[in-house]
Amino acid sequence: MLKIISSPGRAIYAKQKHLNVKDDVNVLWFNLEDSINSENLESILRWYNTQDNYIFLDCTKEHSELKHVVDKYKKVVKTLSINDDNVYWVTSNTNDKKFVKNHIYWEMFLTAVKEMTPDRGEVDLHSQWKRFSKKFICYNGRNRPWRRELYRYIKDRELVLSPQHSIPELLLSEMKYIFRHNDVEQKGNTHKAWNIFKDLSYDYEYWLVTETVAGDDHHGHVFLTEKTFKPILLKMGFVIAGRMGVLKKLRDLGFKTFSDYWDESYDTIDWWPDRRDALVKTIEDIILDDVHVPLDILEYNYNVLKDHSADLELKNTLANLTPL
Repeated sequence: MLKIISSPGRAIYAKQKHLNVKDDVNVLWFNLEDSINSENLESILRWYNTQDNYIFLDCTKEHSELKHVVDKYKKVVKTLSINDDNVYWVTSNTNDKKFVKNHIYWEMFLTAVKEMTPDRGEVDLHSQWKRFSKKFICYNGRNRPWRRELYRYIKDRELVLSPQHSIPELLLSEMKYIFRHNDVEQKGNTHKAWNIFKDLSYDYEYWLVTETVAGDDHHGHVFLTEKTFKPILLKMGFVIAGRMGVLKKLRDLGFKTFSDYWDESYDTIDWWPDRRDALVKTIEDIILDDVHVPLDILEYNYNVLKDHSADLELKNTLANLTPL
């Protein structure tokens, strides 16, 4: 039996019904809320039978490394007499394998977007070749300060076309930036709205992805969320404002990016302000040169998403558990 325990306010992105265990195996699956650095593990685990159940700690929503919680966890294991052999940590960070006995790598957000495929009509790329209303769209639920700063940076930029004249705010006229909520404080939880978006690919050719993290203070871990996989589902071109190496990680996952068609060197720049400048220059070039997305790559990426086995290690681990 698989029992799911979610922290209050924790949004469940990937459907848990894809996780199956044998009838005589008992698993407690904990969806941890917020950063695992601040989780009070003892307060979570002490209310449950940790002796006769496997414990799965799902940290896939966070981008922190487990090394910051290991010492606290060891104390909890001792206090509650937990058998560490029966505890599994589930994260999207391969570095975490170094810090705990049992670690499972799972790109949960990839699985979550993949699960949307059967519920959506497949985009017909060959019917798309009309005049798009705008080149770019940027769509977000959370009005994070760094996203507002990026938007202002794009909005206020001038593209100099010749010594004689320039076009102020050319980029703004070629893109649309959407927040689900405009309040700076973000007083409501917007996670439930993450998969409510129309098929934008018939109106916009490119998606400017603004990932959860763009700065350089998260231990070198490249963390991808549903934001990166949305344009792949919609068969759209994309550039990504995120940590250094986001495009490399996508390629490592089997997807193709667009370095043969525009400059993707921004992905190799370590410092965010310089990476931002290079990213915006790439957007400028795509707009000014009227670059169109290569259909073969869009189709290829969609098929990789549809068939990706991002949760294979997790499924195999659960299937091979034996009764305690």
